[in-house]
Amino acid sequence: MRFHLLGSLEVLDDDLPVPLGGLKQRAALGFLLLQANRVVATSKLLQAMWPRDVVPPTARKMLQNAVSGLRGVLSAHGGDRDGSPMLLTHAPGYLLRVDEDSLDLFHFQRLTEQGRRELAAGNWPAAAEVLRNALGLWRGPVLADLAETGINWPELTATKDWRPAAQEDCFEAELACGRHAEIIGELESLIELEPYRERLGGQLMLALYRCGRQVDALNVYRRTRTALVEELGLEPGRELQELERAILDHASTLDLPPSVQRRHLLAVDQASPPAPVVITPPVVEPAPPVVVAEVPDAPVVERKLVSVVMVSAQLGLAAGDGDPEDVDAVHQEVASVVSAEVSRLGGVVGGSVGSVFLALFGVPKTAEDDADRAVRASIAIRDRLDAVAEVQVGVATGDALVRLSPSSAPTASGVLLDRCRQLMALAPLGAVRACTSTRDAASSVIWESDGAPTGGWQAISCESPRGANRRSQAAVPFVERERELLVLQGLLDEVRTRRRPHFVTVLGEAGMGKTRLVDEVASSGTTALRGTATAFGDDHGYGPLADVVSGFAPFATLRAALGELVGAGELADRLHSSLACLADPGAGVRPDFPAWRRFLEEAAESEPLIVLLEDLHWANDVVLDFVEELGEQAGSVPLLVIVTARPELLQRRPSWFGGKRNATTISLEPLSHNGTRRLLNSLLHARDLSPELWQALVSYASGNPLFATEYAGMVSDARTVCLQNDATLPVPPSVRGVLTAQLDALPTEVKAVLQDAALTGDLVSPGAVAATGRRDVREVAQVLELLEQRDFLRRRGRNNETGEIEYGFRHLLVRDVVAEQIPRAERASKHERARAWNSRLALDLTGRRAG
Repeated sequence: MRFHLLGSLEVLDDDLPVPLGGLKQRAALGFLLLQANRVVATSKLLQAMWPRDVVPPTARKMLQNAVSGLRGVLSAHGGDRDGSPMLLTHAPGYLLRVDEDSLDLFHFQRLTEQGRRELAAGNWPAAAEVLRNALGLWRGPVLADLAETGINWPELTATKDWRPAAQEDCFEAELACGRHAEIIGELESLIELEPYRERLGGQLMLALYRCGRQVDALNVYRRTRTALVEELGLEPGRELQELERAILDHASTLDLPPSVQRRHLLAVDQASPPAPVVITPPVVEPAPPVVVAEVPDAPVVERKLVSVVMVSAQLGLAAGDGDPEDVDAVHQEVASVVSAEVSRLGGVVGGSVGSVFLALFGVPKTAEDDADRAVRASIAIRDRLDAVAEVQVGVATGDALVRLSPSSAPTASGVLLDRCRQLMALAPLGAVRACTSTRDAASSVIWESDGAPTGGWQAISCESPRGANRRSQAAVPFVERERELLVLQGLLDEVRTRRRPHFVTVLGEAGMGKTRLVDEVASSGTTALRGTATAFGDDHGYGPLADVVSGFAPFATLRAALGELVGAGELADRLHSSLACLADPGAGVRPDFPAWRRFLEEAAESEPLIVLLEDLHWANDVVLDFVEELGEQAGSVPLLVIVTARPELLQRRPSWFGGKRNATTISLEPLSHNGTRRLLNSLLHARDLSPELWQALVSYASGNPLFATEYAGMVSDARTVCLQNDATLPVPPSVRGVLTAQLDALPTEVKAVLQDAALTGDLVSPGAVAATGRRDVREVAQVLELLEQRDFLRRRGRNNETGEIEYGFRHLLVRDVVAEQIPRAERASKHERARAWNSRLALDLTGRRAG
């Protein structure tokens, strides 16, 4: 049997339609299919079948009849065949078990995921073919026949953007294939239906421009801008504005990818340019080329900034007379606690030697707060083992040589481990002792005021990593964000006057000033409830909602506060029941979107309300689902929801609030050169620095306010050795952590190509990188395009003589941090191959010119 949801509900058996019963039976089946292979509570199913009406007293009986009828249908057409669908009674409701291959909705999701993987890898034809196949499954809106009856489930709302998002991805692939003429008609039809989807408008502009219709492309921009300004009061986003400027300038960045450029030029009857000189990268050493993909089980060796934890447990004292079996029982319990706490906070356990246990943070992937996580885990281990064994814990942060293998646990070596062992040995029983680097980086830990005479610092306890505690840093001046602030203030005024909710997403890389911007909005005098997600495991991802509720009223007095808000009675009791569980997410949260939405609507009813949800890229999927559902279902109340997040959020949710009329996205770009200097001036209080050092500081900061703040603190610190002759400064640990975390988010094989690129000089070309890393030049070219899309590289143009596209690093700090990760011997060998390639290239070009 096959089930079709992408359009009207259809059930097929050997391509023949299966007759279904009345509306209630079809609604029950449709809802269960949307939740296929998951248990659906009876109460939720009843609410779905009677979404607007009062549930009648006989509803449960009617549901049972519908379920019984569905079982009869499935039995008659599925029989006892393997994999046949089954409708099971499963507390607290029902479970419809189906083969995912039989459901077109699942098939569409798999195809779109495959297409997006091909798109990210630069396989444009494959991506276009797969995405076209996915779009071909659609026959209309999801469950169109049920939607016509007035049903508007949140699950249906969540699917509305799937199809247009897949269409945009498909158009992107087809544009890269040079099929711009073929898709113009389809794009024009869709833009009429979705005039606010800026990505769609940009794709139509690009298609028209590549067909020689520059005026028509600019007219599309003007129509889009007019619609946004007159109806929403908003200017187009930065990407669309830059596209318009590029079309006006006939920018080379609008050209087709090299693989299809010649075919496109012939298609529009333009004269072909002279063929570029193609220079084959010389083989520096007699070794076969290595493709980008890694050899299975080949270890990766890197220099990394890591935090090491060592735990020593006095097992004999805890096990009485020291019987081996008793000692082993205590050993197993200690090992279980260490493993649980380290894993909860993102570390890896590196094994044990006797009663000493080792854990690593920052391996295999760096997090910006590895030191914080290491100390928090150490304190949690100490507290949990208090009644089991007496422990000593040491924590050290610094450079180590890390080996990562797909088939075994990561390992680290270096003097850092000896330093950690010494700290552990010097720690009193029941204490956590850390080095100075760890203390400086662990901002949510409370330390003893003075260091230990024998070295190190003793950790006492931890504060909540959320909200103000996590962000306890010096106030940063407000620089060059006035335009974004005016947009937010204008939206707040519109929310207040029109009593209509609006949703804003502020996107920006780490340290770009998202919190500083929303601080200005929060200080406007309007009531603001604030919540922050964290990378820690403490709140299970529900931290933002818990913070918002506690900002309204402490959980201890929440019931009384809700009574004042909505009056004592059933509604207050229901809201309290749904919100109180957020106080202790570890006990389990029962998601209740209607109640959570009603709480915010009631809070905003009498006066405008701002809800600030920060760092939402760390929130769990339930919180993200709720925010998106709130955007669809919120009533007419003066509610302004501002979400801050890093671009990773769009990797998790590509269609996040895309194309919605009550939604705005603001992208924070780096500060200008003058803005960076103004910020540094205010932070350094006009200190007398050499011009060379000033220039270096502005360059290092690269428009990132966090980087500027960290470098200003480094220069102001008397302990910092500044080599003012050549204005050389070390990379602050926090800045290094941010950049390394971004690098570690790349796939391993992509990161390896970026490391090779860091050794080739100021200009990065596929030939140079391929020779440096002994890789296939075509695969390297695809990876460099991907790195440009991820904003690690910037295109500098095409070399007129070699025909290769050349890139530069977005930031010199990125290049330096990437290069530092490569072990010295390997770095020297690759440097030599890069120099040899450049020398051979220069000789080859000289010979060709002379010829």
